[in-house]
Amino acid sequence: MRASYLMSGVATGLRRNASMTIALVLSTAIALFFLGGALLINKEISKTQEAYKDKINVSVYLCTATSNQNPGSNCKHKVTSAERQALQAELRADPQITSVQYLDEAQATAIAKQRLGAKVVDEAGPGAIPASFTIKLRDLKNDYNPVAARYAKVAGVEQVQNQDVSLKTMLRLFDTGRVGSYVMAFIVGICALLQMANTIQVAAQQRRNETGIMRLVGASRWMTQLPFVIEAMVAAVVGAVLGMVGNWVAKLVFLDGLLGDQVKSKILQPLDGNDIILAGGVGLIAGVVLAAATAWMTLRLYVRL
Repeated sequence: MRASYLMSGVATGLRRNASMTIALVLSTAIALFFLGGALLINKEISKTQEAYKDKINVSVYLCTATSNQNPGSNCKHKVTSAERQALQAELRADPQITSVQYLDEAQATAIAKQRLGAKVVDEAGPGAIPASFTIKLRDLKNDYNPVAARYAKVAGVEQVQNQDVSLKTMLRLFDTGRVGSYVMAFIVGICALLQMANTIQVAAQQRRNETGIMRLVGASRWMTQLPFVIEAMVAAVVGAVLGMVGNWVAKLVFLDGLLGDQVKSKILQPLDGNDIILAGGVGLIAGVVLAAATAWMTLRLYVRL
C-alpha cells in the first residue's frame, strides 16, 4: 500500500467523523494535561526537597509585647536585653548546635517581606514578626526534639520551630495536588479510551465496503486495520500537544503568577521549558502507545475487517 494512499485514507476518515474526532482529541488533551500536571508537581517537589536538603534550620522565636496574648504562650513580657544575651550565650555553648545567628525585628520583618510580600506583612501589623535566633543542629533528625524541649520554656522564648515542619506542610499540599492530578488523568484517560474504541467501531462500520474491496484485491487484515490505528495515533498526538500547551499556561498562571513571589525568593523552585517538554513527552508517548493499542484491540475484538 502506497504511503500517499494510506495517509489520504487517514485524512478522509478524520474529516468524515470530525465531531467525534474533535471530542476524542479534547478528552485526550484533558487526560494528558492532568498527567503532565502530576509529573510537573512531582518535579517541583523533587527540586524543592533538593534545594532545602542542606538548608533546614531551627528558629527560636523571642517574646514580643503581644506574645502573652497567644494561647499557651510562655511569655510574660517582651524579651529583655539580658534575657536575649543569656539565651545567646547558652545557644553558642550547646554542643548539639553548630551555628547561631540573631535576627532582630527589623531584619526578620525585611526577610518576611521578601518571602511573603510586603502587603501580607504590613497587614499583620507592627511587631507581628518577632526577633529570633536561627540555629543549625549537628543532626536535625535526632537533635531537634531535645533541643526544642530544652529551650521552649527558657525566659524570653515564645516558641521553637523547625523549618522542616513548614516545608513538609507545603510539600504535602503539592503531593495532594499530584495525587489528585493522577486520579483525574486516570478517570479522564479511561473515558478517552472508551470514546476512542467507540469512534473506531463507528468509522470501521462506515468504511466496511472500502475495506471489503481492499481484502478482495489481496490486502492483508493488518493493512486494512492500519488506517484506523493511525487515525487514533494522530488524535493522541494532537491531544498531547494541546495538553502540553495547557501545562505551560498553568505554569505561567499558577507558579509564575500566583506563586511568583515565592519563586523569586527561592521558597519554591522554578520550572523551565525543559521540564514542560519532558512531562509533555512522557504524555505524548503514553498517549500514542495507548491509542495504538486501543485501536488494534478494538479492531481485533469487535470489528471484522
